[in-house]
Amino acid sequence: MTVHMAVEWFDIATANDFWIKRRFQVLRKLTRPLPISDFRVGEIGCGHGLVQQQFEKHFGIKVDGFDLNEAALRNSVAVSHARYCYNIFDRNPDFAGCYDLLVLFDVLEHIEQEQPFLEAVLFHLKPGGCLVINVPALMILFSRYDQVMGHQRRYTLKQLNRVCQQMGLQTLKASYWGLPFVPLLMLRRLWLAGQTDALAVTRRGYEPPGRLINALLTFGGALEPIPHPLFGTSVMGNYRKPATS
Repeated sequence: MTVHMAVEWFDIATANDFWIKRRFQVLRKLTRPLPISDFRVGEIGCGHGLVQQQFEKHFGIKVDGFDLNEAALRNSVAVSHARYCYNIFDRNPDFAGCYDLLVLFDVLEHIEQEQPFLEAVLFHLKPGGCLVINVPALMILFSRYDQVMGHQRRYTLKQLNRVCQQMGLQTLKASYWGLPFVPLLMLRRLWLAGQTDALAVTRRGYEPPGRLINALLTFGGALEPIPHPLFGTSVMGNYRKPATS
């Protein structure tokens, strides 16, 4: 199946990146007070396992990972977690209604048709289970980096909530995040304009310039209150599947 994703990103992103750390902090805030340590959790679009590793560190649980990129799965840092090279549209009956919590981090923006994709996702979620979605925010921030990464769109908070509500999901908590990073993405849009080398765009568009800047961005990001409805570089929501159909 064709995937709109720059595979070079898997060679660049690490668990120490300010953005990876902040994204998981936001998840923890939006999923309180869910008993995640007691949940069966799956991640669709797990890549090379950074989120699985974070769940193990913070919640002490293993997370089943699903992806279509076999190389990323083989090179995963989540070596003790189950990993499946699996197309969710196949709807394997072994996974039907299997998970208390599904994580969909920075996947939906790659999908051309949201509704059939989310229907396939929800097949794997228990009635009453939760789906946590993260997507990039605000089309004004759309840049050459988004094009190379295979992003079809960026979202507003209202748009993400509406998409999920149309699927019958209840919004538990949702928020913009990355407010302190907005000036960086505005600069990125200008800096990468006209760039043709995909690898260079991926590296320049993602990697922080050195450990000190990464540490400062980690500190600054953590000062942002969550949830909030203002604006940011990303949107994350925690949504619940109806207990009965």
